[in-house]
Amino acid sequence: MLSDLPFELISHITSYLPTARSLLCLSLTCQRLHEYVEKEGYRVFVQCRFPSQPTPPFWKEAAHALTTLSRNWDCKAFLARSLSPSASVVRLQTGGSTANQRRPRGQTMGFQPVIDSYEEWVGKEWAARREVLAWGGGAELMVRVRTSGIAAEERWKDTKSDKRIFSFNQHHQHLEWIAYREQWHADGRDDITSLNLLRSSQRVVEDTSATNEEIIVGRASGSLESVTVSPDRLQNIVNTRYNTRDRPVRAADISSSSSPLLAACLSDTVVCVYPVNRESSTIDPIAELVVIPADTTGRTWSTRFISSDRLAVGLGSSLKPLHVYQTTPDGVTREPIRKFSTAGSKLALSSDVIVDTGDGGTSGTSSVYSIAAIPPSSSAGGNAGDLLLSGWYDGGIRLHDMRSPSSCVQTYKDPIDTFSAIYSLLSIGRERFVAGGARHSIIKVFDLRMAGGKAYYYTDVHGCNKHFSSRSPPKPPPQKSGACCEWHYETHHDRRNWNVFLNRRGTASYRMGTRRNSESPVYSLSAPSAASTALYAGIENDVVQLDIVSMMDKHPDPVFKFGPQKTGNVDFDIKKKWDPRGDLMRLAMYEQVPMGAMRLRVQSQVGDFDAGVPGWDDRWCDGW
Repeated sequence: MLSDLPFELISHITSYLPTARSLLCLSLTCQRLHEYVEKEGYRVFVQCRFPSQPTPPFWKEAAHALTTLSRNWDCKAFLARSLSPSASVVRLQTGGSTANQRRPRGQTMGFQPVIDSYEEWVGKEWAARREVLAWGGGAELMVRVRTSGIAAEERWKDTKSDKRIFSFNQHHQHLEWIAYREQWHADGRDDITSLNLLRSSQRVVEDTSATNEEIIVGRASGSLESVTVSPDRLQNIVNTRYNTRDRPVRAADISSSSSPLLAACLSDTVVCVYPVNRESSTIDPIAELVVIPADTTGRTWSTRFISSDRLAVGLGSSLKPLHVYQTTPDGVTREPIRKFSTAGSKLALSSDVIVDTGDGGTSGTSSVYSIAAIPPSSSAGGNAGDLLLSGWYDGGIRLHDMRSPSSCVQTYKDPIDTFSAIYSLLSIGRERFVAGGARHSIIKVFDLRMAGGKAYYYTDVHGCNKHFSSRSPPKPPPQKSGACCEWHYETHHDRRNWNVFLNRRGTASYRMGTRRNSESPVYSLSAPSAASTALYAGIENDVVQLDIVSMMDKHPDPVFKFGPQKTGNVDFDIKKKWDPRGDLMRLAMYEQVPMGAMRLRVQSQVGDFDAGVPGWDDRWCDGW
């Protein structure tokens, strides 16, 4: 009997179960297996099906949340809104509060947001989180702290009903908004060009208060400072100044270690490395790299710590526009340990992925605008810093392996918006990544298709008769694939990448800005964690929040479990739960297929669902 087997063998069997529903059915067979599933089964399931997503040990809730999130990504289910304060904003230095963000004035173009975010679990349940989001809007620093879970729910109950609108959203999540700029900061001259939030483990002991956030802010004027923001601390904001010799800050990043390093691209040619936690009001660099020699044209574009001891720098135009340096607590190597180029690799198009055939080719100069690290996976092996993605001027996104002699092991490219430069990159575990294009306010979602990545498929819950192939005509699965039907084969092996335009549809398209808004690059991308439902994108003069959730889901992520109760009127309940302010955006998107097969899809309004696209979220419909 199955129930008589030792737990070690049951765990091995559990690792092959494809869905959480299978695990639930196993738990219903007898009391012993029920106890096993509750104590160990969900942990085995989460770690086997989501190997690249570290999660807290709330395994049953984690199984619910991660399977729901994976399904929503696959179904392209998300709710987008322009991010603006929904509660009063505390303004540091002045001590006052306002109802809105102050947008820059007197500029010929809007601000270019730089964004950072993180979240941490603060209780004994999946929903008990504290999320911190910060972005630069011109010369002003904006911070939002969002707390959810039982503690936030109790706080909501204790707040008078007429005061809740100032501190809570419709999900009973507590919100705090903070804005900071000095009186002498001028839009344009002092625009924020880099922004990095320190995690709790990286701060000095005396600044670990739950209400304090330490942020390293770089500006176009050459200022690079560590500031502490808190609604309880209105003065003495600046902690430390990093000596840049008044050179403009182009980009900056901090390492993930508990004693982090700060790497900043200064002017066009230099990268300086600083220690973050030094007890000094002014800190000089411990290393200064001249990345662009004096006799060479070009500039630095980006810098990123791909691990605690490896620093990647993107530059160009150059034959080798991606350099990787080794770092130590005392500095950084003078010469790169690796330089990546396009030389010696002939790129051949294969569907929506360009594969390195390794049989030679020509090289040319190019630029690397963005860099993202790929996290390690317990099932695939390897170490942090082995894999990284780079976004190039030619529109390609290249995957590099520090262990491979090849310059790139795989290249991803959009077959429609082929030559649009990649301004920003964000990896979501090892399952997928998001890229920000240089025009049309477009973000591109790619499936990584690598070992240790995607191992869960929501379609395994459904039988073959539940849906039908979205291909026309259907593509029969290969006999050796073992797939039972076209639909299951497509969802496992033939998943399509897709693009989304981050601008409103319809006659009110330009309410939030000008026409420049719809043609903007996506300057920055951020997600609090790989397990978060939130994704943030910075376009000209705006920050867009995308919640990866379906409003028709009867059992959404536990982080949304609090809020309006159902009344029986479906349309009213949906609007009250997901769009009480009427600010949801209707976006357009398309799958990355050859131009002749491309179909534009548009999100319908709240309560107006077509449900006409198999395998897609209910809001998607054809045309405008």
